[in-house]
Amino acid sequence: MLAAIALTTLPLQMAAAETAKADAPMEASASSNGPAAGAKGLTLGINALPTVGGFYYLSDVGSLRLDLGLAFALKPDADAQFSLGAAYRHHLRTGDLRPYVEGGMTFDFLFDDDVNFALHGGLGAEYFFTPNVSISGTVGLALRFDHNADVISIPFGTTGIQLSVFL
Repeated sequence: MLAAIALTTLPLQMAAAETAKADAPMEASASSNGPAAGAKGLTLGINALPTVGGFYYLSDVGSLRLDLGLAFALKPDADAQFSLGAAYRHHLRTGDLRPYVEGGMTFDFLFDDDVNFALHGGLGAEYFFTPNVSISGTVGLALRFDHNADVISIPFGTTGIQLSVFL
């Protein structure tokens, strides 16, 4: 009787073991790239202003980000703009390609005494070329208050492309 039970359940156990073995390499490669909690690094961004910043991972899927930007205009009049932005990014899954949702705010300081403020959110994806290098792009929506809140707008579009290097 025990032999009959063993013979009928053996193929099921072998099939389950083969399935687990086949799934294991995929799980290992899916989570091999990307940061863990406590990871930090630098970002270079192409946004409304070129930016440089940093990030800190609070968990394997969530990070705080800080960006600084500076731009100069030489014609028709010399002018400069400084920006400071902060955001939270939450990845929806782990692996080499990680979709995410992001939300944050940005302050722009123009040297003609104008201050701009924006609340923004978006959807994006981050691709990890190696465990220490990624590129990401975001499409989003913002609520902008420009020229000391004299102009209020809701722009939609690409909010930034970033290259991240993990330290």
